[in-house]
Amino acid sequence: MQKILFLLAIIGAVGIEGLAQTKKHFTVEANPACEKVNFLLKASSGTCEIRTRLGELPINIMGHHNEDYISSDFGQRMEGSTLHTWLSLKDNGNEGFGAKLSKIFGKKTTDEENYWNIYFTDFRPYRLDLNYGVGKAYIDLSDIAVEDCRITSGNAHVKVGYLSKVQNRMEMDTFMVSVDLGDVEIERLDLARARSILAEVGFGSLVLDFEEQPQVSSDIWARVGAGSLTINLPSNEVPVIVRMKDTSYRKLKLPSGYEKVRENVFVSPGYNTGAQNILTFNIDLSMGSVVFTND
Repeated sequence: MQKILFLLAIIGAVGIEGLAQTKKHFTVEANPACEKVNFLLKASSGTCEIRTRLGELPINIMGHHNEDYISSDFGQRMEGSTLHTWLSLKDNGNEGFGAKLSKIFGKKTTDEENYWNIYFTDFRPYRLDLNYGVGKAYIDLSDIAVEDCRITSGNAHVKVGYLSKVQNRMEMDTFMVSVDLGDVEIERLDLARARSILAEVGFGSLVLDFEEQPQVSSDIWARVGAGSLTINLPSNEVPVIVRMKDTSYRKLKLPSGYEKVRENVFVSPGYNTGAQNILTFNIDLSMGSVVFTND
């Protein structure tokens, strides 16, 4: 009898926890006066997926979370012709130490209790500011107009890509990535058509993947502390120039064929000063590593 009562107590606790799940649905309606959409995401934890899909709503958000541990806040306001929107997923501080540790060390695991889908359309140009504490995130920016994008990972696993291989609808002004202890992978970065790419890596890792020849020239400014930065290029035919800041601790690896043209400056075999799609890397490397590949 005691075993049966104990089992019923466990089932009851699971049932109560299940009842704590709250479904949320937030939308932004199309506004003809809107010329630009600024979206701010602050997710202390959880799993967030950003995708594009057809529809009339500039932003459509569906998710669920346990209100005992996470609180959600969504808002929007118009300032002139710019629509400002935000979603905040805040840790209430009620989780135990073990649960917090599991989130930190299980950052590549989907959090079924705190899961969000965010959808964008081609309604207007977007400026995105996406901040992740711990957890997992996937961002697909295919076929929308992103003017600026900023991604910050505290200790989260973040994967960014152009899943359908459809480029950004406009030339992006700035693509900024900051990684503390987490890891960020950006696939098909050439489709972003970003004029400036700013990368900062603390103790984590960052992968910048250019699957095809870039269409526009980009200035890439990277600062790497004790972490790692990997740049994947399709071939040595991509016009690349690498400028290194002279430091006492550094680990730089370049593909064979790169030529040192002067102190701390290297160029790829495909480099041509008149090329319209030059990738210019300005790298400040401390104790970590920077690796270029052309697999």
